[in-house]
Amino acid sequence: MPKRLALALALTLPFASTAQAAPLATLGPNTIADLVERVAPAVVNIDTVTRQKNPMAEMDPFFHRFFGDGLKRLPQYFEQKGVGSGFLIDPSGLIVTNNHVTNGATTIRVTLSDGRKFDGKVIGKDAGSDLALVKIPGKQLPTLAFANPKKVRVGDWVVAIGSPLGLSTTVTAGIVSAMNRDVAINERVAFIQTDAPINPGNSGGPLLNLHGEVIGVNTAIAARAQGIGFAIPTETVQWVANELRRKGQVERPWLGVVITELTADRAKQLYKKADTGVMVRDVADGSPAAKAGLLEGDVILQIDGKDVSEPAQVIHGLANRHVGDKLRLVVNRDGQRKEFTLTLTAMPPQAQEADGPPDSEDE
Repeated sequence: MPKRLALALALTLPFASTAQAAPLATLGPNTIADLVERVAPAVVNIDTVTRQKNPMAEMDPFFHRFFGDGLKRLPQYFEQKGVGSGFLIDPSGLIVTNNHVTNGATTIRVTLSDGRKFDGKVIGKDAGSDLALVKIPGKQLPTLAFANPKKVRVGDWVVAIGSPLGLSTTVTAGIVSAMNRDVAINERVAFIQTDAPINPGNSGGPLLNLHGEVIGVNTAIAARAQGIGFAIPTETVQWVANELRRKGQVERPWLGVVITELTADRAKQLYKKADTGVMVRDVADGSPAAKAGLLEGDVILQIDGKDVSEPAQVIHGLANRHVGDKLRLVVNRDGQRKEFTLTLTAMPPQAQEADGPPDSEDE
């Protein structure tokens, strides 16, 4: 498994046509300034208010004798303010941001770069990818285009725009430091790592290439580190945004297994030799895996012909699949290779964690 980092949250949508390939972007004296001037109007500041219960007001009656009637006069709720970022993807006022920016908010206030303010409404959210869609009233609003995810490379120059600490339309620049990073904050997402400085409040803002196209949504920073930030890649953002736009939620396909890492020692213990793969720790009753015949203790070796050696690869292997898709698994059971074909179904609410972060407990 890749080393996990301690993280802190940094509080139909086709990508731009590639029929006519854009020239290779180069960094010159005015490149970033010109880019910001062009795209900043589509980046928004998001202020939220969340209503939360006052824990003191719910104190056990036993303690009332010590505090008297003072507890009764305490407010039952208090308001907490938050700040984040987002960007427009449709001229009618559709905004992409992080789910954690708007989650639980009773008030969402969106401010454009020209100072106009709107009340926003969440029309779709997905905790699994930490993405949300917010709608504001408007027409002919400026928008950002998505980049072709296949053309994003390590070393590409990138620009981040957002509202760190509430300072709207703040611009930073850097490069793509790495691709397909597995980090503990969300193992459903293969993050883009960047050294473009991002901070709390940048959450939900765009990470842009030098053409001004969105390559990712800034989401998290590494705690106790400098120059290590993470963005949800465009491929995931487009797929989730399409689902949210059509249905208000993501219908996530379900395999129905709890998986864990297969260590070399465990492989030798079970199969008398070192092997790769991911161990099935549990199989949910009635799940696609159960119907296909998978058992606890099986080791998944391949998904649709691709080798897997760690739990994140299984999770990512399902990330862009759809309900109804067929999946072919190659499994090691008691030293023998077996093949299974199953049909993915929609993940039931009670199973939201079943295919989530792998359990590393060694039993």
